Amino acid sequence: MKNLLYILSALCLIALSSCSDDDDDKVPVFPAKFPTQDYTIRAGIATTISFENGGGNYEIEVGDSKVLGRPYMNINGRSVYVMPLSTGTSTMTVKDIRTNTETTINITVVEMYMEFIIKEIKEGNITPHIQEGDELRFVRASGNKRKLEIWRGNSLITTGKFDILMNSVATMQFFLPDGDSTDEKDFITYEYDLTGSPSIFVLFNKGFDFNWEKIVDCRGAVHPTPMIMRLTDKNTRTDIVCSCELNVDI
Repeated sequence: MKNLLYILSALCLIALSSCSDDDDDKVPVFPAKFPTQDYTIRAGIATTISFENGGGNYEIEVGDSKVLGRPYMNINGRSVYVMPLSTGTSTMTVKDIRTNTETTINITVVEMYMEFIIKEIKEGNITPHIQEGDELRFVRASGNKRKLEIWRGNSLITTGKFDILMNSVATMQFFLPDGDSTDEKDFITYEYDLTGSPSIFVLFNKGFDFNWEKIVDCRGAVHPTPMIMRLTDKNTRTDIVCSCELNVDI
């Protein structure tokens, strides 16, 4: 009698297990779906491109590996990690093995830049072109040229150059066009004491190849946002306080 009970119990467990497996098989699996077919990302900055659904097993192909490098699927299975190598355009095709579908997206890689929004200007301001609410865009152009763009909304106000001197006190230099000169090569130099969140030094160092020896950071380190940068004019002691919300992994 006991043996019969054991047999019946085992059969019930098998039946329940079979029902559970059947239920799992009935759960619908939808193909991977990206929110858009076109993306613009920045050279030299790691970018995560997320998608919905998907079967959990994927293959990735790129049209031009010289632009996109070798993207790979993140552990969570619903985002692709891309570390672009150069500016240009390329396709990226994600093949969903389980649903036997594939999705191709178009990716444009632009010059690497970091943007800081001017939150506050204390004690007035003698630097032309700059107002509260403007964006300071630090651009790494071809040949590692360090370009500075000042944006107001969607309008480019002026373009110049920048540099950072790392001595006992870090100095940010802006080289902006001389409005009183007809020669476009004439620039006025503005110098600021540079302070702020430690991450800004790491990111400038790595993103623009300054090669400051005392700035150390591991690849893939997390840089919390917002990052605050304070520029104090060396002559007037005016403070320009900027904030950057960019999540960067260089």
